Amino acid sequence: MFINKVNSTAYYSNVAATRYTNAATTVRGVPQSEAFTPSKEAQTFSAMLNKLKASSEVRQDKVSEFQEKISSGQYFVPAENIALSLMTNRY
Repeated sequence: MFINKVNSTAYYSNVAATRYTNAATTVRGVPQSEAFTPSKEAQTFSAMLNKLKASSEVRQDKVSEFQEKISSGQYFVPAENIALSLMTNRY
């Protein structure tokens, strides 16, 4: 098998130069004129999602309420409810 010698260094440098000069006019390889622009609804959804991610998952008012009930002995859960919950979550 015989392969003609190709000046690979010159080829690669030419390709790299072309990529870097076009980088300013493209977004991830797509020309800016064809780039994706999200709708107002998508931007609103994204903003709400970011707010939800930033908020705490713990509702301190509920935690305080249940801590108070447990410490005073007013909180009671029937054993059947606990068993049902365990079985539902496990299977």
